[in-house]
Amino acid sequence: MSRRLIIAVSGTPGTGKSLFAAELARKIGAELVDLNTLIKESGIYEVDENGVRVVDPEDLRREFSRVSKGIRGDLVVEGLLAHLLPTDEVTHVVVLRTAIEELERRLLARGYPERKLRENLEAEALGIILCEAVQEHGEDKVHEIDTTSLDPPEAVELFLSALRGEVSLRPGKIDWLEEYCDKYFRSETPRGGKKFNP
Repeated sequence: MSRRLIIAVSGTPGTGKSLFAAELARKIGAELVDLNTLIKESGIYEVDENGVRVVDPEDLRREFSRVSKGIRGDLVVEGLLAHLLPTDEVTHVVVLRTAIEELERRLLARGYPERKLRENLEAEALGIILCEAVQEHGEDKVHEIDTTSLDPPEAVELFLSALRGEVSLRPGKIDWLEEYCDKYFRSETPRGGKKFNP
């Protein structure tokens, strides 16, 4: 008997996690778990001084393990923290990535304020979630997908092709840092020149 699939879908807000996860769960006949709902309903979070919900990763792992034991069959788990789920339970981690300009467009459409927008674009440019996923689960378990110009069914088909060994989605091929720096840090100075303001 083969091991059941537990596929964690993570990524910066706006990369398409919810739509991808719903399509993947439908396609493979898995149960879909919304990690944010699980966190809220279980009450394993605290609210910080800025009103942001914060969850301890160990509490999250324990609660997920408890809940997943009661679910038979394959699971697709979607959420910003899905890449932090227990390594001994998760079979695959999908980290969705989106180019900075497109991600900015999506987040502005959601009404993100400037500070929150900038924080998320910076996190995507630096590949924070991808780095955490690889650190937690290792490169062999992590799949990186660029959703900039893919709709959810196309992205799901790409992932399923990787599961069949037809394509490689090994992490580390996507790099948005230069695009981010061009947008936010490079000024209109002469080539090679630097701003100087004594």
